[in-house]
Amino acid sequence: MTICFRLGTKACCVWLSLMCIVSLVHAAEPVVSDAQGNNWRLDAEGMHRKGYVVYIWQVQNLSQPDEQGARSIRSQVEFDCRFRQTRTMWVTLHSGRDEGGKVISSGAVMRPEWVPAVVGSVAEKLLEDACRRIMR
Repeated sequence: MTICFRLGTKACCVWLSLMCIVSLVHAAEPVVSDAQGNNWRLDAEGMHRKGYVVYIWQVQNLSQPDEQGARSIRSQVEFDCRFRQTRTMWVTLHSGRDEGGKVISSGAVMRPEWVPAVVGSVAEKLLEDACRRIMR
């Protein structure tokens, strides 16, 4: 709102239009998919790193509901760009796609372990994307 008062009506409309386009471009970022039709995207907002480790949230849309009825999973993930491994720290299951519907469950992963990113796997593609974005 403050921006609209400073910019005036026409400039504010242009600014809001640009923000909508940026949101659409962000939402349309390429996703990684597997043979079963599941897909993943990284939520770059809030992404940060310490040394070679990237901290980021990812969203997985499932092609079919899992055994708990989840259609999407939001996870806090750590990618180790140096040793090419990943681990999941927090998981939230949603009943709808793209984090929609109700929250089925949410919580920290007990004893998260580093898992090597296998060449050609979804994990490797996500690691590559996260590391490329922040290690420039």
